[in-house]
Amino acid sequence: MKYLPFRIVLGLAILGVLVPLCARAKDRHYLTSSEVEKLRDAQDPSQRIKVYLSFQQARLEQMEAARTANGDVRDSFDELLNQYIDIDNEMKDWIQYQYDRDGDMRKGLRSLLDEGPKQLEVLRHFQSSPGPDAKEYSSTLKDAIADMDDTLSGATEAFAAQQKKFPAMKENAKAEARALKKEQKEQKKLNKKERNLRKRYDKKQNPDDSSGN
Repeated sequence: MKYLPFRIVLGLAILGVLVPLCARAKDRHYLTSSEVEKLRDAQDPSQRIKVYLSFQQARLEQMEAARTANGDVRDSFDELLNQYIDIDNEMKDWIQYQYDRDGDMRKGLRSLLDEGPKQLEVLRHFQSSPGPDAKEYSSTLKDAIADMDDTLSGATEAFAAQQKKFPAMKENAKAEARALKKEQKEQKKLNKKERNLRKRYDKKQNPDDSSGN
């Protein structure tokens, strides 16, 4: 599933992102109940990416354990691979959703670009050293590798774009704050001038008669 960091039409972004997010939220069979809770707690754009990465890392470790276990591990390994792909796709939906809404994900994307290649290396290791049941899950493994490749490609583009965007937004915000401060200062001067004029006017209208008091 390819996600596009530079979508132009907002309507397409809504159709392409909100629907998958809602669908996944209702049927997260690939997550444990505690993992769902962790996602609910991770509302920060970057933090949630890191949480997804931790789920994927856990699946890789479980896959490695399944490969070295005695007995038939075909079903468990294939199921873990499918969970890994589902988590990756949900993470991509989240990244696209936040990208379209200018959510600052730079820390999370940096973690993804650091940890993602390591996870990809593990997947390729599984592919280069197949177990006895490799034929049963070779297609799913190929999908998982392609999926993470796609994720890293999109994350690289998104990170580069946000590195340019957010410093500029910060500078614009500073410029606006300076302009507002200047405007407030000018307004204070005008208010002070108006008060002084009013006092002089009131003094003329009601001269102080010290001799009568």
